[in-house]
Amino acid sequence: MAREHIEFVNIHEMDWQPVSIPGFSGELMQKLLSMDEESGASTSLLYIPSGATHEGGAYSVSIEALLLEGTVEINTTEISDLTHVYIEKHVGLNFIQFVSGCTFLWMTEGALHLVNDDATISDKEIVFTKTAEIPWQGTITPGFPTGAMRKSLYQNPETGASSWLLGVLPQFHDDRYEIHPVMEEAFQIHGEMGTSRGDFKQGSYFWRPAEIPHGDFSTEWGCLTFFRTDGPLKTTYVTKEDLV
Repeated sequence: MAREHIEFVNIHEMDWQPVSIPGFSGELMQKLLSMDEESGASTSLLYIPSGATHEGGAYSVSIEALLLEGTVEINTTEISDLTHVYIEKHVGLNFIQFVSGCTFLWMTEGALHLVNDDATISDKEIVFTKTAEIPWQGTITPGFPTGAMRKSLYQNPETGASSWLLGVLPQFHDDRYEIHPVMEEAFQIHGEMGTSRGDFKQGSYFWRPAEIPHGDFSTEWGCLTFFRTDGPLKTTYVTKEDLV
């Protein structure tokens, strides 16, 4: 397994570490949440200070990011809190201005290398999704209990890999366990969810391989969670007794 199974780590219990990302100036800091040692793909909490710049160009792999806090202008679009960004590999970054210090949930599909060859740079656009401006929708999993809604953020048309926000109401409970045929990772933006593996509190993160049972969910005050998979999400529900 290239990436370690993680249940759970919390950003509030981790120290910031300096990090260098090709193309960026300034004193960048990160909290590394998970990493594939073979491909270099990773998920981290990334802080980029006000005044940092980018030299332009494109990256050799795709980048997905959720801006948790701050304001930044990318190309001609200014974004702020809880904006989702998808930068496909070879899509050009022409201009970045950090209006304030920015904290991202930062996800890369491999080790980042800057590409400056005009023949390689794609004319596709960066995809921005301002989550506050898109409507809540019903969950897409058959049998999912009432009390939760979803905002779809991105889906890869070839692999079915998906990202979304899940909002859960207070006093939600489901004593079943779930099993998925795909990898799943999540970051708790707000609130907490109790599970058999412990409390998934604000600032917590997991990276879970396919076919790992997880469940017995409950929350007193509700939560807002970012989820991501590497393929189409399908769910098999089982009981605790089924797992014995």
